This record gives sequence, structure tokens and C-alpha cells, in this order.
Amino acid sequence: PPYALEPKPKGPMVTRHTLTEDKKRKTRILIVEDNVVNQKVVQRILEKHGYRADIASNGKEAVELLNHLPYDIVFMDVQMPEMDGFEATKSIRSLSSNLLNRDVPIIAMTAHAFKEDRDQCLNAGMNDYIAKPINPKSLTAMISKWSEAADGRNAETR
Repeated sequence: PPYALEPKPKGPMVTRHTLTEDKKRKTRILIVEDNVVNQKVVQRILEKHGYRADIASNGKEAVELLNHLPYDIVFMDVQMPEMDGFEATKSIRSLSSNLLNRDVPIIAMTAHAFKEDRDQCLNAGMNDYIAKPINPKSLTAMISKWSEAADGRNAETR
């Protein structure tokens, strides 16, 4: 009859919001930072906005993690013991590296906010730059910018 009800959909209703939240949960973020307070601040900002992140305390740990997991974005402190951000980036970008994703977007995190510092980060193979102390809006904008860029690259290779 014309008055028949539509069958109820099975499972949760999918909306643009649930798709966005799902994408956030699936975005693999690596924070490379030696300062424990800074690690926690960045991690809390990300969690508050629906993201999850792993932590590496220096560049050597970051390279090791990148050997095993395909991260979508890396936030890389510049000055760290054992292996600094510049050395780690050079290692990640090296053609001889056997990382899962040598082209992973690397965002420099540094308190040095001069143009020369930014240029040094970009010349080292980093993709972008965010100044410390970290501003939550800048951090989430950076994730949106680089995860959209990654989505575009992935669509081209399909």
C-alpha cells in the first residue's frame, strides 16, 4: 500500500559528522618531542579534537616507529637529544631508507619563529612549520591541511 513504512535501517546512522570523526580516529599522527610537558600538551589538544597520536622522544625513536607504522602526519621537534629533527627528517627522506612512507608530511615544531628558522626546516625536507608554544587552532588547521593533501595524493594513485 502507498502508506507502507520504509524499513528501518540496520546499524547506526552515518552522517557527515560521523564520517569526519571516523576519519580523525583513523589519521595516524606521530609527535616527536623530547619534552614530556610539550608531549602531553600536544597530545591533549589532539585528543580534545578527536585525534589520537603516538609519541617518540627523539628522532631515532621516530625513525624506528616509521619503519613499522604508516603514519599520516609527523610533528617533529627540531632540537632533541640523540637525533634531532633535522637529522631524523634527512633519514626519513633518504632514498636508501626502507620506511613505509618516506613522503609522510613532516611538520617542524620549534620555538624559533624567524624566517631563517622556517627556511632551514623546509630546506631540511620538512613540509611545514608550527611555532611553539603550540596554538590549538594552528595545530588542527595544520592537520586538516596536510591530511587533505594526503587524501589528494592517495586519490591520484588509485
